[in-house]
Amino acid sequence: MKKIYLIFVICCYFLSIPCISQETNHKWQRMSGRWEVKDSFAFELQGKAIDWNYYELLNLNSLLSLKAFKEYNTIDIMLKLNERIQSPTDLLLIFNITSESQSWFYHMYAFKLTGGYWGMNKASLIYSDRADQSKPFNTKNNTFIKELASAKCKVKYDKVYKYLIKFEDNSVALYINNEKILSTPFPEQSRDGRIAISSKNVKIAIDKIEIKQRDKIIFEDDFNIDSIFVKILKVQKIPINNIEADIKP
Repeated sequence: MKKIYLIFVICCYFLSIPCISQETNHKWQRMSGRWEVKDSFAFELQGKAIDWNYYELLNLNSLLSLKAFKEYNTIDIMLKLNERIQSPTDLLLIFNITSESQSWFYHMYAFKLTGGYWGMNKASLIYSDRADQSKPFNTKNNTFIKELASAKCKVKYDKVYKYLIKFEDNSVALYINNEKILSTPFPEQSRDGRIAISSKNVKIAIDKIEIKQRDKIIFEDDFNIDSIFVKILKVQKIPINNIEADIKP
């Protein structure tokens, strides 16, 4: 009987299959952090983030869009900074995310808001990519973050703000509650790639996201339903009777 039980356990182990069960309502991939969709918000409940030391998305609590978008000109985001865990706090509104190989998302631009005890007080445009392109993609600590421009801002905790990323001619601008905070030349010609929302040391709640190509809405999510894809591990069990039959002489 012990032998039968051992065979059963071994079979269950080797028949464990990681299943990617992506439904049509999934729009986001949870990269890191603890996310929950509730009351028409996507909540990040962890606050603190783990430094994995690969690309920057993994060093933050990040939601990544499942699809890439082409030639968008505005990204409209409504969100709230719920609770500061410790200082400094970071909020990144990330765009033009591309991957040279599989899911190694090194290449990205972002408007980064940084703050402390009272709220966010600095906005900057940053660019991140692999530092040494000749090294393998799974090399740790092979990334850089370059600040391209910065300006002062004022964003308080526990209040919903509207963030608008807008491409204007050859520049990209950040508006907060319809006030232009920062505008700077955009180094690339194309506006293609995925988008992401990331945070560190602050819990956030995302209310709504909308992407436009000129005046046409090409993506939107108001989080009225759970649209976050999470990988699920399923185990296939083998009946004991079948195992007994297989090992009988």
